[in-house]
Amino acid sequence: MQSTDLEEIKAALWEQASHPCTRVKWGVAQVMAARFRKGQLLVLLRGRGRWYPVEAVTIERPRLCPTGACDLEDGPNERSIFSKREA
Repeated sequence: MQSTDLEEIKAALWEQASHPCTRVKWGVAQVMAARFRKGQLLVLLRGRGRWYPVEAVTIERPRLCPTGACDLEDGPNERSIFSKREA
């Protein structure tokens, strides 16, 4: 998915640092940081020493992690919530 929303990009960058399957990219380069300056979205790319102006970044999140360690789509199990309330 393409994004220009800074809050969404920063959340995805945190996920990228915490979960091995989430990727934030611009072209083929991995994005390491993002900010707005004078209305322009700027990103810091891995291995580069300066900020680059971009139109949008690509956020890739898998629905199912191959290792099962970072499945972000999973919510709380409703059965366990109801069983705790009934007990």
